[in-house]
Amino acid sequence: MSSTQMGISEIGIYFSDDTFGDESMSGLPFIFVERYILQYSQTLDDALSFVSNVKRTCRLVLGVADGKLGTARMIQYSHSRVNFFDDQNLQPLAEWHPRLTNAVYLGMDWLCPSRQYKLYKQILYQYGKITPESSIRNITSVAKTGDLHVALYDLTDTVMYVANARGTNETGPLEAYQRQFVKIDLKVEFARRTIPYSDPALDLLTWDKTLKPLPLTILNGLKSKAQNFAQAIVIDRLSSTETLTHAGFDK
Repeated sequence: MSSTQMGISEIGIYFSDDTFGDESMSGLPFIFVERYILQYSQTLDDALSFVSNVKRTCRLVLGVADGKLGTARMIQYSHSRVNFFDDQNLQPLAEWHPRLTNAVYLGMDWLCPSRQYKLYKQILYQYGKITPESSIRNITSVAKTGDLHVALYDLTDTVMYVANARGTNETGPLEAYQRQFVKIDLKVEFARRTIPYSDPALDLLTWDKTLKPLPLTILNGLKSKAQNFAQAIVIDRLSSTETLTHAGFDK
C-alpha cells in the first residue's frame, strides 16, 4: 500500500495457458515493478501505463487497486504480453471462475479450478458486505489462501491487516490464514518522520543555529563517512541559521 491509496499484490503463475506470452531473464524484476508503482504512481492509470511500457520478465498475475477511485484491475503479465482485466472481461472465463460485478479475483494460480471456485464461492457468500474483518473470518480462512503470509488492504481508510505463519518457538496454528492478524493504521505510519540514522559522526551534522557553520573540509569528510554507511547528506545552504540533515537512501 502507498500513501496515495494505491495497493498491489502478485502471484507467480505455474499453470498457465497459451494466452500468456514468453518469459525472459532480461527485464526489470517484478519486485522493482511493484516498488515503482507504489512509490511513483498517483493513480491506477499511472500504474497501468508503467506496466504496459516496462520491460517485463516472468509470468505473473498482479492485482492493482486505487482507493481514491474505488476500482481495481487484474493484470496478466509476462515478458512479451500484458492484458488488463476488470469485472466485465475477467479471465480465465470458466464455470469454475465466473465473473462478478465490481470484483476481480484470482485463486492460487491461473488454471486452478478447485482453488478458483472455492474463492469465488466465499466472495459470493460475502458479496455486498465485504469488510476486512469478514474477509478474515469468511474468505481467506475458508478458501485457505495464504499459508505463509496474508495481507488485506483497506484502501478507502488506508488500513492494512497482516498475518504471518507460525514462527520458530511460537505456538498456535501453522498457516498465516488461521493466525491472529495485526491491524496497522497506515495514515499514522505514513505521517511519521524518518528515524535518523544514529552515528556519532553524523550527530555532528546538527548543530546549534547560534554557532558558526562547520568548515567545508570537515563537512566533506563527514559526507564521505556518511556515504560509507549508505546515508545521504542533504545540504541546503550553509549559514548560521540553518541545520544540516541526513536521511537514508537505497543503495
